Amino acid sequence: MLVRCVLKECRRSFDRAYTYEVPAPLCDGMAAGCLVSVPFGAGNRKTEAFVLDVEPAESGKEDATYKSVIENLSGGPVLRPDQIRLGSFMRDRYYCTYGDAFRTMCPPRPAKGRSVRTVFLEDPPEAATMLSEGLLKKIGQIRVVEMLLETGETLLTDVLSSCHVSRSTIDTLSRMRVVGSGKARSMPEAPETEDGEERQAAFVPNEEQREAIAAIDALALDASAPGDRLREALLFGITGSGKTEVYLHCARHILDAGRSVLILVPEISLTPQMVSRIRGRFGDLAAVMHSRLTPRDRYAQWRRVMDGSARVVVGARSAVFAPLENIGLIVIDEEQESTYKSETTPRYHARTVARYRAIQHGAALVLGSATPAVETYYLAEAGRSRLLRLTQRAAGAAIATAEVIDMREELQAGNPDIFSRSLRQAMQEAFATGRQALLFLNRRGHSGFLLCRACGYVRRCLSCSVSMTLHKTADGRASMICHYCGRVEPVPDKCPRCGNEAFGRFGAGTQQVEERFLQVFPDSKALRMDQDTTTGRISHADILDRFGRGESDVLIGTQMIAKGHDYPNVTVAGILSADLMMGMGDFRAGERAFQLITQAAGRAGRGQAAGKVYIQAYNTDDYAVQTACRQDYEAFYRQEIVYRRTQGYPPFGVIGLVTLLSADASMAAGAAVEISHRIREICAEMQGLEGISVADPAKAPVYRLRDRYRWRLVIRAAREPQLSRLFSALSERPLPTDVSLSMDIDPFSLM
Repeated sequence: MLVRCVLKECRRSFDRAYTYEVPAPLCDGMAAGCLVSVPFGAGNRKTEAFVLDVEPAESGKEDATYKSVIENLSGGPVLRPDQIRLGSFMRDRYYCTYGDAFRTMCPPRPAKGRSVRTVFLEDPPEAATMLSEGLLKKIGQIRVVEMLLETGETLLTDVLSSCHVSRSTIDTLSRMRVVGSGKARSMPEAPETEDGEERQAAFVPNEEQREAIAAIDALALDASAPGDRLREALLFGITGSGKTEVYLHCARHILDAGRSVLILVPEISLTPQMVSRIRGRFGDLAAVMHSRLTPRDRYAQWRRVMDGSARVVVGARSAVFAPLENIGLIVIDEEQESTYKSETTPRYHARTVARYRAIQHGAALVLGSATPAVETYYLAEAGRSRLLRLTQRAAGAAIATAEVIDMREELQAGNPDIFSRSLRQAMQEAFATGRQALLFLNRRGHSGFLLCRACGYVRRCLSCSVSMTLHKTADGRASMICHYCGRVEPVPDKCPRCGNEAFGRFGAGTQQVEERFLQVFPDSKALRMDQDTTTGRISHADILDRFGRGESDVLIGTQMIAKGHDYPNVTVAGILSADLMMGMGDFRAGERAFQLITQAAGRAGRGQAAGKVYIQAYNTDDYAVQTACRQDYEAFYRQEIVYRRTQGYPPFGVIGLVTLLSADASMAAGAAVEISHRIREICAEMQGLEGISVADPAKAPVYRLRDRYRWRLVIRAAREPQLSRLFSALSERPLPTDVSLSMDIDPFSLM
């Protein structure tokens, strides 16, 4: 028996299939999709590889000499046949290696029954002192120490997962003699996760929902339709229109037909609520997949899907690779969200992968949103997907009324506060009647930056060309944190440049909003939800559950709170610094602002009581703000699509981004020039790349990041396959010395 294998770890230059012989004792259980160990290279280095296919020894090749597979590491397949084909598609589409693609599909196998590494604080009181005195210089180090002070000795894998840090953070703390390591003799049972189960009463769809359900069922269950075409629908429904109920009704019909269902949500914070509803409807048939699960939990959920005991998967971006069999329905909720785009290799978009899988399985793909991506709505208008509308709120509640408040007028009226007079009064009235409020600001921390009022000095990160953000701990201790590299510094007492003590704190963050709220409403309670308060694995669910139980009068947060959550008792929504999202130097900035404002506004008035939304801004004339105030997506789209067409932006073209990085500024600059010449040469040499334009090399907006200098090349093409071919050819050529390169098609950020 022979097998063709691809290496789990390798460079693109030798990423191809290699043939190995299978020794007789390993033939049983050997199949396509297995993970095996093979000898590779002149030194026969023991290397892990995925089996692409299995074939008998070919006639006439009996005398051929092949190296032999050493071990079948997985016992059985870890990849299904359709996933192997998907991996080949991703390799071509995202110019990654086979291993890059396949590693996204199967989680690492936990070391059950073997010794596993644990970590603990060498001296907890000393660690607490270092924490309080600001002696830890990275935010990741602070998170680890805070967790270990609370939990004691903990599995290393759980610390890495919960604190979102790499092993290098643990190694640094170990060298500092803050953290020690030990071993547990076996893997303890996984703790209960945050995903509860909510038994729900039967829901009767309204007429619009019934029409949408029937249309999606027709797409998914039409056996006469060819299996090689995309069956896609855009479920375009206002906030609170009951899109989730449409998903769940269709999912039930798919399951009854013997097929499986995949539901994606954009934020981890939305997963517990969605999982609760899905498990309430489908019980043990449901599995959950997202990055906040521990490796043990992630593997357990993956195993349930792989063996067929779970036929409904709900999760964030990476759940699109779930090893479901016979998929009948794929749902992407809030499909416009940038979190569906991976920022690391392979730089896939879950929507693109979902389209490929839907074609593979003959499944219906439903993209749901109140504020669809411009590209998605354009395709629906062009007839390339089915447009389904939900124009009324499912529970009969009216859409909240909205008001745009010009904060310049508030200043002129003698109100320099974070809260406008109208918003403050509305919250006061809501709290007096037992109602709740939501305050949205898309900036975490206390203050955006520190500025010397005498000389204009701004405190910047020493490793990144960005200003540092002021943060405060629960005990009031302040520090400066870089949101890019995690560097932590004490707040200076005086200006390092001129010695003046007149530092000003500018740009309120969610911490300052919480602080000010408690000053204005001292008898009220607040909960804050942002990246700083949700480092724990179950912190999202805990905050949302407490707010849902009425333990807090207000929920303050970043975009985590802006979408998907349904709290009928919220009657007031305040959107602070709405124009903060406009000047991002990105062609999608207006679209993102419109989406976030609309989604945040949609959290109010979802119950029987009327809702009111207050949109505070200094630039109140922007069409994104004005159309979001009216909850008028189509008016926004009509203006945005003209801008996109004029500039040749998606959907009228494709953007590619090549970024060069080096610790040496001159090397990064020189490499950018050299790579731009190579790209032009490739375009001239290869057929089918006509019309591609390459902008001159330029410094990236964030020029220095983690002590590496960044240059970029923006490339425009008519179609995605052109950029895929160009980037594949570019990846085959050697890079300049001491320079790294990243390539991205349709990036969600040009920073």
